Amino acid sequence: MEPWKFPPRRSMFYKLFVVFLATALLLFVVIRGFFFLAIDRNHSFKADLFVNLVKYSTQLVAEIGAPPDQNRAIQLANELGVQFLANTSTGTWATDATLPNVSLLNIDPSYSQPGLQVGRYHRHPFVIVDRGDWQVVVFYLHRPFGELPGWSFALLIGVVGAIIAGSFMVVRRLFRPVKWLTEGVNEMALGHLDRQVPVHSTDELGELSKSFNAMAQRVRDMVQARDRLLVDVSHELRSPLTRMKLAVEFVQEEAPKRKLQEEIRELEAMVTELLEAERLDSQYGGLVLTQTDVVSLVLEIIETDHVLEPLVRLVASPTSVVLPLDRERVGLVLGNIFQNAKKFSSLQSQPIEVRIETDSSSVQISIKDCGRGLSSEEQALIFEPFYRVDTSRTRKTGGYGLGLSLARKIMIAHKAELSLQSELGHGSTFTLRFPFIKAD
Repeated sequence: MEPWKFPPRRSMFYKLFVVFLATALLLFVVIRGFFFLAIDRNHSFKADLFVNLVKYSTQLVAEIGAPPDQNRAIQLANELGVQFLANTSTGTWATDATLPNVSLLNIDPSYSQPGLQVGRYHRHPFVIVDRGDWQVVVFYLHRPFGELPGWSFALLIGVVGAIIAGSFMVVRRLFRPVKWLTEGVNEMALGHLDRQVPVHSTDELGELSKSFNAMAQRVRDMVQARDRLLVDVSHELRSPLTRMKLAVEFVQEEAPKRKLQEEIRELEAMVTELLEAERLDSQYGGLVLTQTDVVSLVLEIIETDHVLEPLVRLVASPTSVVLPLDRERVGLVLGNIFQNAKKFSSLQSQPIEVRIETDSSSVQISIKDCGRGLSSEEQALIFEPFYRVDTSRTRKTGGYGLGLSLARKIMIAHKAELSLQSELGHGSTFTLRFPFIKAD
């Protein structure tokens, strides 16, 4: 079982749990407020309460005698849970040493009468029975918490905490499909179209998970059908291309011959890229991983293209970073990105900057140009097969829109990421992120 991590503040799970706690708190406040208004501020209830307390107190005082007998008062206090404070001509005594002096008590004149005064002490009612030469105060001090052992408060806190923790775990379990769906969407965004999320419930989230799986299956089938069509067409083009190359050799005029040969080379390059993409998906055309120095590979690609403007410059890099890579295919990725950066930059542009950086988990290669940049709509489509920013498809920009699509497939095959940050008029930055993994 994976270790639990506290959910981020913006997560739906966290928000719902906070709503539960806030709801419980508000319910407590509302219920307490209702009883406060219904009892504490209900004058008829208080009047009935004090009338009954006065009659009961009068009987108790009569039972302890006149003048009051301290021993009998102590006996009644133990039996009934009430406390007595007496002021007599011989002195003052109390059944509880913590009882306050009569002078400190607040009398409620609304419910008092001559010789019988009532009020509250620390929210507990009391009755003063005054007989002229002696006076008895009857305190109704209910102390249920005082009779509990000290560990009972710790037990109460533990039970409340267990209830909250149980609610927390139940809510977390109910919202597991949200986490799975988020992971599934992220995987699909990276091109892993075979991802399916678990379905363990029949509620709305379970239905949503089923819909996601059906959508993922449909998208995968559509992409596979498209890829099969492209590959089938590419295979079928091999033979006509071979015949065309042979026929061109019999053309006598040099200018038309060079023109035809150039067109055939471009068509061959397109077919090769399509078949290369298919090989990556085949069990027989997977990656050939070797221990490759990333820094050396980048420098080699830069040297290959150094004659083309604008220049490519390595501005930051460690001395050496060795990873298990398919050197040829990663070189193809870098070459395609460099060519695109040069293609959409002017001759007067600043050099294309390359940075190689490492952290604890990955190596990042950033390629930044100062070209025209891409809009958000173009960025969403740039890695799609046959998509080209220059819709005119002129000889100057060339290509068939397959380079970046193939580059992304190669990166996915390496379990790596290819991302883009761009803004119109401020250039583009492609970032290749390779995790530190061991070769199989």
